[in-house]
Amino acid sequence: MAALCLVVIGHVDHGKTALVQRLTGIDTDRLAEEKARGLSIVAGYAHRTYACGTVDFVDAPGHSDFVQAMISAAAGARAALVVISAVDGIAAQTREHLEIAGLLGLADAVIAVTKCDLLPPGTLDARLDAIRNGLAGTAFAEAPMLPCSSVTGIGVEALQGAIEALARRVPSGPLPADPYLPVDRAFSLPGRGTVVTGTLLGGALTLGAALLLQPGALPVTIRGLHSRDQAQEEITTGGRTAANLRGVAVEDVPRGAVLCDAAAGPASTCMDVQLTLLEAAGLKHMQEVRVHVGTAHAVAQIRLFGAGWLAAGAQGFAQLRFRHPVMARAGQHAILRRLSPPLTLGGAVVLDPQAAQARAGDGARQQVLRAALAGDVTALALALIAAHGGAADLQEVARLARKDATNLRAALGPGVVEFAPGRITSADAIADCRRAMLDAIAAHHARHPARPAVPLSALSPRTRAPDLLRHVRQGLIGDGTCRQSDRGLALAQHDPMAALAPAQLDRLDGIREAFRSGGLTPPALSQVLSGSEDQDLLDLLVARDELAALPNVALKQTVVLHGETLRAAAMALRTAFPPPAPFTTGEARAALATTRRIIVPLLEHFDTFGVTIRADDRRRMADDLARLRDLGPGAG
Repeated sequence: MAALCLVVIGHVDHGKTALVQRLTGIDTDRLAEEKARGLSIVAGYAHRTYACGTVDFVDAPGHSDFVQAMISAAAGARAALVVISAVDGIAAQTREHLEIAGLLGLADAVIAVTKCDLLPPGTLDARLDAIRNGLAGTAFAEAPMLPCSSVTGIGVEALQGAIEALARRVPSGPLPADPYLPVDRAFSLPGRGTVVTGTLLGGALTLGAALLLQPGALPVTIRGLHSRDQAQEEITTGGRTAANLRGVAVEDVPRGAVLCDAAAGPASTCMDVQLTLLEAAGLKHMQEVRVHVGTAHAVAQIRLFGAGWLAAGAQGFAQLRFRHPVMARAGQHAILRRLSPPLTLGGAVVLDPQAAQARAGDGARQQVLRAALAGDVTALALALIAAHGGAADLQEVARLARKDATNLRAALGPGVVEFAPGRITSADAIADCRRAMLDAIAAHHARHPARPAVPLSALSPRTRAPDLLRHVRQGLIGDGTCRQSDRGLALAQHDPMAALAPAQLDRLDGIREAFRSGGLTPPALSQVLSGSEDQDLLDLLVARDELAALPNVALKQTVVLHGETLRAAAMALRTAFPPPAPFTTGEARAALATTRRIIVPLLEHFDTFGVTIRADDRRRMADDLARLRDLGPGAG
């Protein structure tokens, strides 16, 4: 088996530390203050090797003042050793520890009833029955219960057997494949530097590995590894770990830090969770609470999804918004406590540790969270696709599903399509987007028959993913349903000329003639156009390359010239300046007997078409006469 981390919990003075020492031979109280006061202040650590493997004992403080340390100690555990005094029975702090253990997802335990040697003769059975009744309704109501005494050794051998049986049956997963070590201590050793300790919850740690300390993404390298006082080259999942780090000073290790690699993602100020409240109190929308996740604790504001109040004992989805980034992983359990007076309110399961801020009434987001909680990867992918405008990141699905993205593709149903590297959609989303785009194009053609195309901006609603829109547009062009130009998209069969009424055709002829006859002295647009319909007709002539709209950026106006005018001007310049003769803008203006308002945009237009070739402030005409034909009426 992988190493089992066993958290030892219970009320203060019920004999946890003495029992651990009896089981392992290790005194977990290492601080002078702990020895002086006779109680644990911080978590203590011990271990014992059984036939099936090694069990790490994490002795959690039992006093009510140190609940934070107890939660941190339990965060890396896979099971619990619950210590209850036979003399005192289930005390207040034992009950809170049992609630916290259940909220942290611990489902298996051994109950050690200590101080049995202090009971009057003949009272043990009744006391055990009372304790069993007191465990009803907790996560460990059916856990094996063994009476013992740390002083006399009565029942300790049987307890050892129960712990070994627990180690054999507790599953080791699911856990991330990548290293993930919540740091519970950081200190410095002379000649070695910074050392961090914790219970390894992810993949193996190896000497020389380059990792990150989160929050802050501090790059570090592992220069040494120890587990249970032995130097190691590799430490596997579940083991108590001390890692000697290169690249960070001890004072720079963040509180509640996590040693991990980039695959774990960044720390975040926003997490989506499922809440489970105790019967102690309800929770209101926007309430601030203290959140304990891993070895970190931080104040967060609760944003309830779909409700302003979550009743005591209820479950619901929420978003935690922290003041500063906090590190967590999908599937991790957290504890919520009231700020003042301190009280454990309930727990949370992290569903998205790097969530985007969402509205309380976001139904699509709630569907995503339900699918993530259920573990249905196809339903999760489809929910994310719906929530993100028809497309989603495969990596986001993998993160919420707690699976490797490479292996995830095979688990997705046939209705999920990877339309671009790392981007997924559904067949239904593609069909819906295609249908909506065609409807929008047809409606635009009906409203504006003279317009040759629909601007892409009119076909890009914010509610749909931009890359899905591009994918659908390319499909419509590729199968011949639509054609694309620099003006946008149009149905392949759309012919704006055929859609014009006789009066519109007459008006089109008038606009064309006004600019043809104007030559290099074209009329102002205000002299020719009398409304939006005339503007549509002008745009149609430009789209057909009968007219050219040339922007004069300096004057912030547009010059419109007839195609014949463009060709005649190009030929006149070629006559005046045979290639490779250079000329300036002023010389070209004089040769064409026009104004600077006309010559500047005209020459820039010629540059674009390759009719002229510019070098600094001079130009020359191109050698290729074929380029001139591109400027003729209807050339495009």
